[in-house]
Amino acid sequence: MGILVLSGLAASALPSDTNSQQSNTGDRTYTHTVFAEDGTATWCPHCPYAHGSLWRLFMLNQKPFFYTALVCDMNTHAYARALELGLTGYPTVWFDGGYVKVIGSVNDNYAQTMARYNSSLDSCGSRAVPDIFTTLNVTWLGNAAMDIKVSVQNNQTSTAYNGKIRVFVTEVQSSMGWIDTQGHKYTFPFLEYAFNQSINISAGTTWSGEKTWDGHNFNDGYGHNFGSIQFGNIMVIATVYNATAHGSYHYADDCTGFWVGTNTPPNVPSNPNPANGATSVDVNKDVSWTGGDPDPSHDIVTYDVYFGTTSTPPKVSSNQSANSYDPGAMAYSTQYYWQIVAWDNHGATSTGPVWHFTTTAAPNNPPSAPKITGTSSGKANVNYTFTFVANDSDNDQVQYYVDWGDGSNSGWTALHGSGIQVQIGHTWAAKGTFTITAKARDEHGAEGPAGTLSVTMPLSYTYAFTPFLEWLFAQFPHAFPILRQLFGY
Repeated sequence: MGILVLSGLAASALPSDTNSQQSNTGDRTYTHTVFAEDGTATWCPHCPYAHGSLWRLFMLNQKPFFYTALVCDMNTHAYARALELGLTGYPTVWFDGGYVKVIGSVNDNYAQTMARYNSSLDSCGSRAVPDIFTTLNVTWLGNAAMDIKVSVQNNQTSTAYNGKIRVFVTEVQSSMGWIDTQGHKYTFPFLEYAFNQSINISAGTTWSGEKTWDGHNFNDGYGHNFGSIQFGNIMVIATVYNATAHGSYHYADDCTGFWVGTNTPPNVPSNPNPANGATSVDVNKDVSWTGGDPDPSHDIVTYDVYFGTTSTPPKVSSNQSANSYDPGAMAYSTQYYWQIVAWDNHGATSTGPVWHFTTTAAPNNPPSAPKITGTSSGKANVNYTFTFVANDSDNDQVQYYVDWGDGSNSGWTALHGSGIQVQIGHTWAAKGTFTITAKARDEHGAEGPAGTLSVTMPLSYTYAFTPFLEWLFAQFPHAFPILRQLFGY
């Protein structure tokens, strides 16, 4: 329906049993059901805002009214009716036969046009009208044929009712290719009359009529008959006009409609995304599904969403039109359950199965580079102890691997707690400067960056007179620099 679909509609715009007369289910303060006739043309750039606004108001089900689109350039019968109403330009909407007349759309704006039409409906709905009541029954006979029964009861105790009854046969959505300038099919376009005659009803009595209406026997005046109309896409509207003239207008005193077809519930929600039973689902993923409705496109489908971590998830969204839902950031390594309930605008519902999926595990972060503390110089052939410590942001246990820079290594140590100091000793056998390189990895195997420390190891000589040299160097700490270097002191 494109722009003709209104988000946030109530879940039950019409009774679920459409095989019966449609009552004026809106505001019961109205004195009668109002009828609007929309004079329009397929080439008119402003007309979509008129019939689009009427459709929106009708589907909101807040006002008791029916309407028809008189598509004048596509149907000679529609054009003749518009001329009876005094057509001077497109679009023009006549409420109750001209009691209120609205020419043009309001700034080509849906909200403003709807507000104008709402005011027009209220004005008509508060009008004093004779006490009459119209009933309508339609039986689909197949192959574009219908049996149409209509009656008008005059409940006035002493006054006869004189007027005219027009029974408009319309499609809910045009199948004749009657499309506006924005590419949208006309809604409730008038095809032809089933009844169009004067009625005179004595006080306290009822006028009634019945006939078979076959679309093959009627045409648009341009050689196209209505033999292709379909069950489920027909609205028959009966309107009674008063015989009293108000200028060129005869006001409508009552109206009722009959949607021909039995409503089918929406499609059972299917094709869940993520798929049922899926694992490793991203914690930021939206869920989506396939929905829709098997009836003609006048059915509007909305969804209730149930979502949570229990097998009977709570409702988290009501009456949404989108077939997707954003649950927000989900927890890692968690199983979620979800279910979709579809509603159409007649109140019919279809409940999908309970689906489930499991989110991905939390991402594993590697440990930090180990911090190495210990001497930066010493003697060869002497064992020195160094301290290593790394932190893991996931609080995983860590182990260390130390390359001493002389061709040897520690191998991987046992696991230790994050941030716990680990001491490892080593002896260098040769003189030189060595780079200690340490790495840490967590219990899941994630390896972090390396930490380094540079150490210098002079040669160590062993002579019989070493005690003497140690005494000598102790007595004269600043003497014999060359000798000190030679013997590694």
